[in-house]
Amino acid sequence: MPTEADTCRKIVVPKFLTAGRDTEPHSIAEWRTNADGRIVPVGKGFIRKPSKRVDSLLRYTRDFPLAVVEAKAQ
Repeated sequence: MPTEADTCRKIVVPKFLTAGRDTEPHSIAEWRTNADGRIVPVGKGFIRKPSKRVDSLLRYTRDFPLAVVEAKAQ
């Protein structure tokens, strides 16, 4: 049974490459953290929840994220 990573590697990324999303100044970042975890108050302190990760992050330029792509196992 294919996993989510298999779906990204075999289906999603090749579609991005044929669409030209890997040419300058565009880029594709796989398995990236896109947001710090939520801060939750606990007593007089706080804890931070786990950070948010995405399967693929499309960028127009290095500092300009364009889209977040989440893949699911087929």
